Amino acid sequence: KAVIEVPVTAGAAGLATIQVALTTPDGKQLKKTLNLPVEVNDPEIAKISRLDLAKGQTLTFDQSVFADMIPGTGKSVMAIGPIARLNAPGLLASLDRYPYGCTEQMTSKALPLLYFDEVARVMELKGAENIQTRIDQAVAEILGNQASDGGFGLWGPSSGDLWLDAYVTDFLSRARAQGYAVPDLAFKNALANLRNQVNYAPDFDASTNGGGTALAYALMVLAREGAAAVGDLRYYVDVKGDDFGSPLAQAQLGAALAAYGDQARADAMFRKAAARVPAAFGPEAQVWRADYGTAYRDAAALLTLAVEAGSNAVDREALVDRLATANGRLSTQEATWALMATNALIDRPDASGVTIDGQPATGPLVRVLADGGAPVAVKNDGQDTFVTITTYGVPAEPEPAGGNGYAIKRSYYTMDGEEVALEGVTAGDRLVVVVEVTPFAYSEGRLLVTDPLPAGFEIDNPNLMASGSTSQLGWLDAMSDIAHAEFRQERFVAAVDWSSKDAFRLAYIVRAISPGTFHHPAASVEDMY
Repeated sequence: KAVIEVPVTAGAAGLATIQVALTTPDGKQLKKTLNLPVEVNDPEIAKISRLDLAKGQTLTFDQSVFADMIPGTGKSVMAIGPIARLNAPGLLASLDRYPYGCTEQMTSKALPLLYFDEVARVMELKGAENIQTRIDQAVAEILGNQASDGGFGLWGPSSGDLWLDAYVTDFLSRARAQGYAVPDLAFKNALANLRNQVNYAPDFDASTNGGGTALAYALMVLAREGAAAVGDLRYYVDVKGDDFGSPLAQAQLGAALAAYGDQARADAMFRKAAARVPAAFGPEAQVWRADYGTAYRDAAALLTLAVEAGSNAVDREALVDRLATANGRLSTQEATWALMATNALIDRPDASGVTIDGQPATGPLVRVLADGGAPVAVKNDGQDTFVTITTYGVPAEPEPAGGNGYAIKRSYYTMDGEEVALEGVTAGDRLVVVVEVTPFAYSEGRLLVTDPLPAGFEIDNPNLMASGSTSQLGWLDAMSDIAHAEFRQERFVAAVDWSSKDAFRLAYIVRAISPGTFHHPAASVEDMY
């Protein structure tokens, strides 16, 4: 036996190979190929460029979009024409790349695919070659979180979140309408759960019981299925119309009445909702919303429901303009409802006058460019049109440490509670990782904490936060009351519902498994909504 140390350096992301050849004393050569996946574990960023392509102009979509990205990590999506106005392909890609999967997020990924199957195929999204199978899988995964009473839990079977129940049932209802298979018993139980909660719903005003936001959504879904009492709907419009806590709730009540043919009352509610949409979308207060919403999400959903209901009470163009000029990252709720609005507004994208690489454009006006892919030339010989380019990847220069609303700090300790630096760690050592999140001020939110691992570490004790056998770690004051935790091969993930100005700490144990010098990605915290 001989041990030979060979220094190895990771290059570009992707699957690297090492050829090993051994020549025996009798001249025979033995060969082996080793495959080493190289991954960049840092958080992705998205860069969005919005352009106007005038008649006669040509745009070249090429590798320059990846100039600031680590090689091998980038992917870019270009949308042309009406479908680009709210950046539908870019939003589809962002939902598809979102790596976490609570019930809301699974629903938000699947809901737009009911309507954007052709675009998804052009973009080569995962499973897009067979949307039927992907939707069926999403339905099965979502129903895995359905409780015996028909309600849905966020991270497992549970009850008590009426807005989430209505959102999931809305998706199941739309899937059935599009011809997808939804188990009858599960769907009947979901509707029965909504009916039961509506029948026992407490009174509300704009500041109590969530402002009736969950109630309005449940009524809309029941009305679409012909299971709502029209007298109840008219009561809520005529008596409680101004008491609903969000413009979306008012729009949902309008959609419910439109389903029963009462267009006058429906239009009245749509007008009330539109009057509450802000002139521009900016940073919002860090407050808990039981309906997972923001002003942007409410506006996009209002637009969707008004168009679906055939209402002209909303200035559609003005609302689209406001949504199109909003900047920054969108939550899963915001992205999904912007996609739903795009679907409601566009019957079929117009490709007239646009050529791609010299050929008349066919199919959805969407093109995807991979890192290293050939350039695409777009020429517009028709009327002025929109182009949106969304590029995803890991920046070559790490984003500076900072925060909006929260700070995050990661520390390492021995099992006895002494803080250590990683320079002196040897293979086999066990360390306690402590991640501390500090709000800048009192704030409320559904937080997701992510701590990517360097390649030399693996998680050693996934049950540290929940188990009672931590007598050796009496010095540790980390919290264990969390909504959800995942202990992945390459990262630690925890979902925490937090309403406080105080900091909280999470902890888990790692073991050093490989000697070497490794890149250590930054930990991050985000409010998912």
